[in-house]
Amino acid sequence: MMRVSVITHGCKINQYESELMIEMLENAGYVVLYGEDRGAEVYILNSCAVTSEAERKVRQTVRHLRKLNPDAKIILTGCYVQVPRTVEEYKNLGVDLVLGNLEKKRILSFINEVGGYFNSRYWEEDDISFEIVENSVTERSRAFVKVEDGCNNGCTYCVIRSLRGTKIRSKPMEVVVKEIEKLVSKRHREIVITGLNLGKYGADLGLNLAQLLRTIAKLEGDFRIRLSSINPEDLTDELIEVIAQEERICNHLHIPAQSGSTSVLRRMGRNYTADYFISRVVKLREFDPFFSITTDIMVGFPGETEEEFKETLDFIKTVEFSKVHTFRYSQRPNTPAARFENQIPGNIKKERAEILIKHADNVAYEYRKKLVGKTTVVLVEGVQNGIAYGYDEYYLLHESSCGVTGEFSKVKICSVTNEGVVSKVVQKHASNE
Repeated sequence: MMRVSVITHGCKINQYESELMIEMLENAGYVVLYGEDRGAEVYILNSCAVTSEAERKVRQTVRHLRKLNPDAKIILTGCYVQVPRTVEEYKNLGVDLVLGNLEKKRILSFINEVGGYFNSRYWEEDDISFEIVENSVTERSRAFVKVEDGCNNGCTYCVIRSLRGTKIRSKPMEVVVKEIEKLVSKRHREIVITGLNLGKYGADLGLNLAQLLRTIAKLEGDFRIRLSSINPEDLTDELIEVIAQEERICNHLHIPAQSGSTSVLRRMGRNYTADYFISRVVKLREFDPFFSITTDIMVGFPGETEEEFKETLDFIKTVEFSKVHTFRYSQRPNTPAARFENQIPGNIKKERAEILIKHADNVAYEYRKKLVGKTTVVLVEGVQNGIAYGYDEYYLLHESSCGVTGEFSKVKICSVTNEGVVSKVVQKHASNE
C-alpha cells in the first residue's frame, strides 16, 4: 500500500487536523510515516501562514522534499493555500496538488488527484461536528481535541481570520464528550482543548466554554485537561471559577497578550488593556499563587516607540510569565496594520526581539525558582538515557531519575535549569481521578 508522510507546521489546530488526516489514511489502509521520511511516496505538508517567516518555511520545506525525493508526490494544504496566489506560483514551487482547509478534511477523495482544489470561503460550508480523532497517533500521552474554529475578532495585524473565517463553528458538546471518552480509553492522559478562538466556544450553540469544561471534568478515567490558548477578554469570572474548582484542569493558561502597552493594544485592535490583563492574572493567582501564564508578545508593531516597548518589558516582569513566545511584527496581506504609517525597520525589530527574549527568559527563570520544593504531578512523555521527562500541571518541563512513559508521577521540584526544572519522584503513579 502507498506510503504517505504527513508534515505539520503551525498551530495546535493544524496538529489536530493532521491527526484527522492520518487517522483517515490509516483506516483506508495507507502506511503513514512521519516527518521528512525519504521512503514516502506522497508527502502532505499541512502549512501555516501566520507570518511571512512561516510562509518562507513552507516554501523551504517543499524545496527540501523535492530534493530529498524527486519522484514523490507533494500535496500542499493548510493556511498557506488559503492566501490568494497564482497557479504559476504553485507550479514554480514544485507541488503536485494543492488542497484548502476544507478539502484536507476529505483527503481520501483528493489524494490521487493533481492540480488545485480550494474554496476561498470554505468556512461558510464548514462543519466541524464530524471532525473526530479516536486515537492520537503522534502523541503517546497527550491528545488534542478541536472544539471550535473561526475568529470574529478584528485584530489589525492578523491574516488568520481571513484564512479560517470569521464564522464561529463549535463542536456539539456530546460529540466532544464522545471523542474525549474514546481518547481516554486509549490511555491518553492529557486532553488539550483547542480552538482558533477558544473562548468563543458555544457562541453559535447557546453554550460557553465554562459549561463544556464542567461536563468534561466529570467524565470517568485517569486524565487531566489543559486549555491551549484563550484571549484575555474571554477569561470570564465564571471560567476562572471552573478552573479553580475542577482539579482535573491544569493551573496553566496560554493567554496571548501581544503587547504590554495599552496604546499599542489599541492600534492592534485588541479588546483589552494591559491593566485588564493583569487583573485577570491576579484573579487566577488568588486560588493558586503559582498559577502559570504563558503568552505571545509581538515586537515592532507599527509606531511602537521606545517607551511603549519599555512598557511591555515592565508588563512581562509584573505578570511573571512562565514562558514568553516572542515574534517580530510581520506585514500580512490585506490587513489594516500593513498600511499603517511608521513601520518599524527590521534591524530595530530584531534588536527589540533579542532584548525581550533575554528579559523574558530571566523572568521565567525567577518564576521557576519560586516553585523549588513544591510537589507537582508530571505526565511522563519519555525516558532517554535513564532520565524521564515530561510536563507538570504548570507546563514546566521536568527531568527526573525515573518514571514510566504515559503515566503520572508525583514529584518534588529540586532545582531549576535553563529550560525547566529537575525533580525527584515522590510517587511513581499519581492518579488524577
